[in-house]
Amino acid sequence: MVPGTVNELSKHDRLILDIEKTSPSHIERESLCERIGLPIGRYSGVLEGLADTDAAYSYAPSVVERVRRLRSERFAFERRQRRWQRLLH
Repeated sequence: MVPGTVNELSKHDRLILDIEKTSPSHIERESLCERIGLPIGRYSGVLEGLADTDAAYSYAPSVVERVRRLRSERFAFERRQRRWQRLLH
């Protein structure tokens, strides 16, 4: 985890966390990205990065916990499918 306080979150970070609190549709995410000038392809990467900060956890713990849980489930699935081994060879 990257230490930090809620005050260290940018306005865009808070907007992303706020929209994720509402279980947004893809269209809502695209609209937000357009508004803040973030390429839609980078949205999930930014969200994943936020999930690793204490500041984001302090601001939106339910969102951070959900992102971490989904990431953990995705990694566990990849391990079960042994997909990670293909990357090593």
